[in-house]
Amino acid sequence: MTRENGDNETTMKNSIRRFIVITFVLVIFIYAVLHDFYRNHGGGYHFSNRVAVLEYHHIDPNASDYTITPETFRNHLAALKANHYNVISMQQFIDFLNGKHSVPPDAVVLTFDDGYESFYKYAYPALKEQNMTATNFIIVNYLGTNPETPFLNWDEIKEMKNDGFGFYSHTYNSHDLSIDQSGNPVSPLTNPIFLKDKNRMETQEEYKLRVKADLMKAEEIIQSKLGNQDKIFCFPHGRYNQTLLDIGDQLGYSYYFTGLDGLNTTGTKLIKRVNVGSADVTANSLLRILHGETSVIGNLRIILKNILVKHRMA
Repeated sequence: MTRENGDNETTMKNSIRRFIVITFVLVIFIYAVLHDFYRNHGGGYHFSNRVAVLEYHHIDPNASDYTITPETFRNHLAALKANHYNVISMQQFIDFLNGKHSVPPDAVVLTFDDGYESFYKYAYPALKEQNMTATNFIIVNYLGTNPETPFLNWDEIKEMKNDGFGFYSHTYNSHDLSIDQSGNPVSPLTNPIFLKDKNRMETQEEYKLRVKADLMKAEEIIQSKLGNQDKIFCFPHGRYNQTLLDIGDQLGYSYYFTGLDGLNTTGTKLIKRVNVGSADVTANSLLRILHGETSVIGNLRIILKNILVKHRMA
C-alpha cells in the first residue's frame, strides 16, 4: 500500500467516525426536542414507572443552605400541582418498590430530614391544604428538645401520623459527626470513633456493636410509639458503607435513603433523592431540577455527581 493510499484510508475512517458521532448527536437532539414538545404541548407526562424523592430539612423565615422559607415551600407545592406532578405517600412508594402496586406518572415523594419542629409548624398545614403528605426522618434522641432549632415532640408526630404522614429513623443519637484519633471529623455510623475515656480508637467490633445498638434503640422507640411499620432508614449526610448496610440488613431494614441523585424504579433498595431544600431553589428552579432528572444532559450530570458522592464516602 502506498503512503497516498494509506492517507486516503485514514481520512476515510476519520470521516466515518465524524459521521457516526454527528448522527448520534443529532438523533439525541431530535429525540430531546420531540420529547419536550410532546410533554409540553401534547399533554404528556414527565416520567412514568419511576419516582422522584425530594429532600428537605428545615423551614424558617430565614433561608440558608439547608433551609427554605414557608413561602418558598408553598410555592414548591403549587408548582408541583400546576405541572401535574403527583405527590404520593411513603407507603405507596414502598408498595411500588416491592412490586405490589404501580404509581401514577410523575410520582413524587416528599421527605424531610432530622425532625425539626418547623415540619409541624410550616410544612404540615401547607401540605394539608394541598391534600398532600410527606415523611420525616427523625433523630429520635433529639425529639422534644428545644435548642436553637427546636425539634418535634411525640404528640405532634402522632397527630401527623394519624393524618397519613410518615416518620422513620435517622438514628437514635448518631447523626452528628464525631472525631478520629487525629481530631478529624468522621461519621460515627461509617467509622470507628475516638474513645476519650479510654484514650484510644474503637476496635472494629466495638464500632459494629455501637452502631447496631443505636439503630436498634431508635427503631424500638419508633415502633413502640407509632405501632408496627416498615423499617426504613435514612443515612445521616447520605454516608454509608457495606458494614452499615450489613448491620441494617440484620435489623430488618428494607430500604435505605441515600445522598445519591436520580429517580427510583421497582426493586431499588438504595433510594436516590433530589435535594431541593436550599435557599436558592425557587419554584422555577425546582421544575428545572426535576426536568433535569429525565434529560440527557441532566442524566450525565447525575452520573458525575453520584461518582463524586461515592468517592467522598470511600
